[in-house]
Amino acid sequence: MLIDSSDAGDPESFRETELFKKCQELGIIPRSEAELIERSQGRSTTVFPQTALDQERDYQESTAAESSLSLTLKVTLMWCPACAWVIEETLKRSPGVISASCNFVTDRIRCDYDPVLTSPQRIIDSIQGLGYEVLLPGEEAEARERKIEFIRFVVSALLTMNVMMLSFALYSGFFTEFSRETIWKLSWPIFIMASVVLFYGGHNIYRRAWTGITTAALSMETLITAGSFSAYFYSIYGLLSGSIHLYFDTASMLITLVLLGKLLERRAKAEVQADLANFFSLRPTKVRICSEQYPQGRYVAAENLQKGDTFRVEESEVIAADGFIFEGEGAVDESSLTGEPLPITKKTGDLVNSGSKVLQGTLEIQAVGVGEDSVVGQMIAIMEKALEEKTPFEGKAERALQWFVPVIIALGVGTGLVCLLSGLTFDQAMIRAVTVMVISCPCTLGIAIPMARVAGISLAGKNGILVRDFSSFEQADRVNAFVLDKTGTVTKGHWSLLQVIPVGSLSEADILGLAAGLEKESDHLIAAEIIKEAVKVQVQFVSLEEIKVFENGISGAFADEKVKIGSREFLARELKSSPDLAVGEKKPEHSLVFMSYAGRMCAVFVFGDELKPNSIPAINRLRGAGYRVTLVSGDDDQTTKSIAEELGIGEAQGGKLPQEKANLISTLQQQGQLVAMVGDGINDAPALIQSDLAIAVHSGSDLGKEAADLTIMRGDPLQIWDFVQLAQEVRRKIYQNLGFSFFYNLVSIPIAMSGLLSPLIAVCAMLLSSLTVIGNTLLLLRKN
Repeated sequence: MLIDSSDAGDPESFRETELFKKCQELGIIPRSEAELIERSQGRSTTVFPQTALDQERDYQESTAAESSLSLTLKVTLMWCPACAWVIEETLKRSPGVISASCNFVTDRIRCDYDPVLTSPQRIIDSIQGLGYEVLLPGEEAEARERKIEFIRFVVSALLTMNVMMLSFALYSGFFTEFSRETIWKLSWPIFIMASVVLFYGGHNIYRRAWTGITTAALSMETLITAGSFSAYFYSIYGLLSGSIHLYFDTASMLITLVLLGKLLERRAKAEVQADLANFFSLRPTKVRICSEQYPQGRYVAAENLQKGDTFRVEESEVIAADGFIFEGEGAVDESSLTGEPLPITKKTGDLVNSGSKVLQGTLEIQAVGVGEDSVVGQMIAIMEKALEEKTPFEGKAERALQWFVPVIIALGVGTGLVCLLSGLTFDQAMIRAVTVMVISCPCTLGIAIPMARVAGISLAGKNGILVRDFSSFEQADRVNAFVLDKTGTVTKGHWSLLQVIPVGSLSEADILGLAAGLEKESDHLIAAEIIKEAVKVQVQFVSLEEIKVFENGISGAFADEKVKIGSREFLARELKSSPDLAVGEKKPEHSLVFMSYAGRMCAVFVFGDELKPNSIPAINRLRGAGYRVTLVSGDDDQTTKSIAEELGIGEAQGGKLPQEKANLISTLQQQGQLVAMVGDGINDAPALIQSDLAIAVHSGSDLGKEAADLTIMRGDPLQIWDFVQLAQEVRRKIYQNLGFSFFYNLVSIPIAMSGLLSPLIAVCAMLLSSLTVIGNTLLLLRKN
């Protein structure tokens, strides 16, 4: 900071700057080596003036929110949604943390903090103190953590197998008489191995269980801990009294099966998150910035890229920022943003988006949108927000979870007491109580909606649909009417040259050569489109003389013959001399521009907007599914109705201002319709806000300013139908997951209370129920 300051010419002389001296005066920088040593040892004697402290404190309080920084971390070893809640609540109570949001399914936490009062390391230390591992997104330490967990499982599994083997030998004492020495020789190895399984294999389980107890957020780990230690300590009592009624095998199997289940769950969860993780990794960490000193570019951290910088991108590299191609051309893959797999050719002057991959060629790009202001940065921010938000039903489920575990513990203890009062032995009562505690599965209820949310948002992003609000999945399954804006939604949204119709002996190439030569100095939209077409078909421009520009046309001379291009009125005389002129069927949305050579008509140019290739199939599918479809536009009513007729839409209204479009939606809602509005995310904002489901068609504008629940990045009308189908599938999975969760707990707990199951069968059932919910969600990914 000192070297980069304005008054630091020579980097070596930064100690002479006013800023350095002021920092020393305030005590920010140590005045000497001795003071530096004192500070590092915690013995600093520097005292700030009281008035300065008072002013600083007032400043901090008034500007905490404005000066806050964001931190996103990956948290591992979370086993249920209660873990995320504990982390959130702990951080919210930490000094300097303004807000915190932890998502169990994505293993990510995002918090805003005041850098004056706390630091990222303190936040990381707080989370690690709860028993969780914290990684920066993309850190390789996650692989190391997976390896540690696998080793923990393998050691526990091997020891548990030996515990089970020796336990079978010990249980044969029920059928024959063992001496006390034989019982001890079999029991002590079982005790030692079971202790290793419980205290090494179950270490993380107990840490989280204790955290849950101290924060009043009981979880599945609390139930497993209570069950396993009940069996373990009762077995120690039996061991010391010389009994063969030992349940070390039950305690060991509980821990080992939980570890196995979590390994399988982690693998399945990783598969659900795979597409999402790929999307979050679209932002490169390094970029090659070009400068006078390094014209070919030099790699630096991507954070150093600024708006206006020129950077170089080679083949197979990902573009780090939005920008215009300054030099070069090549093929670019935008499938990560739009879902469109076909490469797109880009040349000098074209806009390219961050997150796109260069397949062929080398590009030098001038950055216009960097970091969070780039397309991929905005998309990531929007998706992270969508992942963090909870539906009202999900909030109710989480509140129910806070009472679920205490109720189950009470049921387990109550079952044991009833069994004792009924005359059963203490062994039988304890086993039944443990079975009740370990068979219940709060995780199935906790992950039913979050897993489906991640899968749905991930699949939508994979198909080029950016979801802002997860409730849009619910709304898309409920709407029964669609209002589509014409321009940019079902049409391409730009006026262009659609057709050149030769009249007479001149060929299309001759006509374009003459027209481009006549229009090359004009800045009119018609001229630009004619020249664009001439360049596209590689026609040589003809040089004309005596060029004159009129209000409704342009004229010039070639080979002493007059050439004219313009409106019907401008070429009225030439049109009269060509009464048999046939230009085909003119559509209301098309404009005709005429051209004459040597006093006779030679061509007709057809200009206008045109339908997107998939507009008709998309409308047919919506109407075929029973949706009411209405077309609305700011263009004149005749043009709008003509387009609607071509699309097969029965209702159309033209000449509507943005607020009038919103009034139309309000009218439909008063008729009992649930309306989805599809249009431009900014220009159609009033209508989008009024609608029940707002769908924006991305047009290159700032994503952060769009008033929509979701954005179709490719602009393909078929994406509307794709999302409707995806929303139905996601909703179906949520209902299936929740239904299974309630049914499992409703049926399994009474069965466990009746004594029909052993703890080992109960814990297997609990793990299988959790895996069933995850597996059901995986089917959604496999299908799509």
